[in-house]
Amino acid sequence: MAHEIIGLDSMRPVRTIGTNRRSITGRVSFGRRSIPFESALERDFLVLLDFDLTVDDVLEQPFRIAFRGADGRQRHYTPDFLVEYENGNRVIYEVKYRSNLKDDWASLKPRFRAAIRYAKTNGMRFAIATEVEIRGTSYLANAKFLRPYRDCTPAPAIDEHLIKTLVVLGETTPESLLAAAYWSLDNRIKAVAPLWRLIATRRIHADLYEPLTMTTPIWTTLEDGLG
Repeated sequence: MAHEIIGLDSMRPVRTIGTNRRSITGRVSFGRRSIPFESALERDFLVLLDFDLTVDDVLEQPFRIAFRGADGRQRHYTPDFLVEYENGNRVIYEVKYRSNLKDDWASLKPRFRAAIRYAKTNGMRFAIATEVEIRGTSYLANAKFLRPYRDCTPAPAIDEHLIKTLVVLGETTPESLLAAAYWSLDNRIKAVAPLWRLIATRRIHADLYEPLTMTTPIWTTLEDGLG
């Protein structure tokens, strides 16, 4: 029988991430709070989670999972993150470099098996995120570039004008959209930050798995853009 899983907002990490001389530690902003990390790979993973509009909440070091080691003794494994998505799905994530997985597989395998069993019992899923999934495309670089624009002061008049112009043009590029929307160079420059903000909030769409430039294809619909 599955155990009842309480909401992430009422859960607390089972251990605190502190300063570590051997690895990179710090915090990544997520909504109105910040989440600690203890490696550069975890930092980049948190950036992706914060940029993902389908992610509702994230808890670091969410719980300890008990399992029996090869010697028969009881041991514990603490996953890196528990992520809750807007559709109700919950995923337990372990963030590891592929080289670490290869070198430490003998000790990691029983932990991961225990995590898989725990996830199934509690209506969740267990996944491993490596540098291939996290850094394998341009998505991370685009997320890092676009995230600051989400906090820019909204410019409703510019937003509406850009979106309506884009609807008329159909698929185009940032460069062509700005040129079509504004005759003067000063006005085009003023509209650059609002344009990136519209892309960051997905009111204007682009393939963010490819490098984002002024010649990247962009598109929207009136419903998406003004919704």
